Amino acid sequence: GDVYKRQVQNCQIYFDNVFIPEENKLPGAKDFVQGASSILLHSRIFVCWIAIGNAFGAYEACIKYISQRRQFGKPISAFQLSQEKVARMAATLNAMYLSAWRITSLYEQGKISIDQVAMTKAWTTKKAREVVAIARELVGGNGIILDNHVMKQFCDIEGIYTYEGTYDINMLVAGRKLTGIAAFK
Repeated sequence: GDVYKRQVQNCQIYFDNVFIPEENKLPGAKDFVQGASSILLHSRIFVCWIAIGNAFGAYEACIKYISQRRQFGKPISAFQLSQEKVARMAATLNAMYLSAWRITSLYEQGKISIDQVAMTKAWTTKKAREVVAIARELVGGNGIILDNHVMKQFCDIEGIYTYEGTYDINMLVAGRKLTGIAAFK
């Protein structure tokens, strides 16, 4: 089974030779390609927010841990390198939040394109990986124990990073729009 997103049960449904009368079709339903693109648009925006939530969870668990764990007579959070890493995580989280907020706003206005969403999905999940990795690093040896919330987030972000298209594929979708040339078929 999957190590990530353990709370979600996945399944596969197959339809073969299914007839749907016209009156039972969903209003506004389009052909498969347009429908799949619309689903990817929605789900990639959702994945951006999942990545942000995942990274915030790791950040909060990390802050709690380093504030309580003492080394050399003071909390780990009192050391310069710890504070630099915490500040870097916070800055990255703010940028991720603003990026996802912007594409969500554009989506709500009907002014979004798949390449904008693909780029934001790729970037937020990549940055979420970085935040979670820093949190795992700050938690030290306890950060590799699966019972630790940071390690759970670490496992989850690996799946989220790939979910709804890998980083590379999403960036190629954005690159196609930026250059006018498709690098994949």
